[in-house]
Amino acid sequence: MITTSWLRSPWDADPLSWFTTPNLPLAAAALSLVHGIIVLGPSGQAGSRPLVQVAALGLATVALLWVHIATRPRFGGMTIARALVAVVLTSAALVVSAAGYLGEAFAIQLWWAPLSASLLLLSLAPYTSALRLVLFGAVLLGVGAVTIVLLVVPDETAWPPFAIAVITLFPIVVGVVGGVVMIRTITMSLTRWSERPLDVPGTLAPTDELVASVDRATSERIAPAVSFLTAVLERGSVTAGDTARAAAIAERLRSELAGVVDRTWIERVADGRAVTVDDPDRLAERLDLAQRTAMRALLDALLGDIESPLGSARIQLRRTDHGAIAVALRILSTMAEGRRETFLAPYYVNLQSTVDNLRWRTGPVTAVEFEVAAGSRGGSRVQRTPEPGTPGGPVAR
Repeated sequence: MITTSWLRSPWDADPLSWFTTPNLPLAAAALSLVHGIIVLGPSGQAGSRPLVQVAALGLATVALLWVHIATRPRFGGMTIARALVAVVLTSAALVVSAAGYLGEAFAIQLWWAPLSASLLLLSLAPYTSALRLVLFGAVLLGVGAVTIVLLVVPDETAWPPFAIAVITLFPIVVGVVGGVVMIRTITMSLTRWSERPLDVPGTLAPTDELVASVDRATSERIAPAVSFLTAVLERGSVTAGDTARAAAIAERLRSELAGVVDRTWIERVADGRAVTVDDPDRLAERLDLAQRTAMRALLDALLGDIESPLGSARIQLRRTDHGAIAVALRILSTMAEGRRETFLAPYYVNLQSTVDNLRWRTGPVTAVEFEVAAGSRGGSRVQRTPEPGTPGGPVAR
């Protein structure tokens, strides 16, 4: 069974952080182009049909440039159809380059096309899921294998067929494995990060005093039950009144524990901070990871800096008449207005690709409103994390 972590891309998990590194495909295109020029020029590997190699290199470069264009925030992320366009262009570059060497031997270890295919996979990694990257890699490996058997092996005498396959396909395998490892590492880390409680200013590592305060809070919660049981044991009998009192104590404890466990992720995140959550229908649980990360990042950025004075926030979630989820955030921060607007610009750009009807107002109070259409964002869900209960975590109030 495939878990959701295999179906989620780093961009899906955190569209905000990738705003600072949007040019990975451009860097890969530049590296592929420079490498191809060096191999075809100074290394003398253009063969007898240099224009064919130039055309193939152009296809490989265009594929990487297409990834850059298709992943701009205004386009709403990399779809499988857009990714396949890049894969087809790169596959064509492999075939055209191999055809350009048809009938002549060349230094297979210097062939530039497999490296370009590997760079394509790595450039797709931030914007696609691990499962999709494996599928794209399988397509490139299949095309590469067929191309080797039909166009390269018959003319290559310096290397045995198996060595040719290893030399040619190894860069593509590295691209698949490296991309999958990067995607899995980032998405799993972000999933854990997105629901951790906000850092409370002044909170330190677990100490004897902190552990003692947790013990005191626990003792106070169960003190009535302990007192009642002690009295019954000393008396040695149970009356009808004892039964009623025991039921009342049990109901109170059950209500307290249920209230802690049943809190939504945003309520657990906001624990210990000046954040009011108004979500009577528990709609926060229906937001996907990208939307949760956006809200979490805003709260972290404007309220979570322990160096600055405290701010406050109010979060409201309501069901609209057409079935969507309306989210409204009001954040009061002491950050200077100019710095705040500059700081919030990337959040606005990236939120456009994850929500609908985004409205944003800055000023003394930052107001953010958007809607999440029911079932329209892929439905990526976040598994609820356990309520923090270790020393150093927030103490239930």
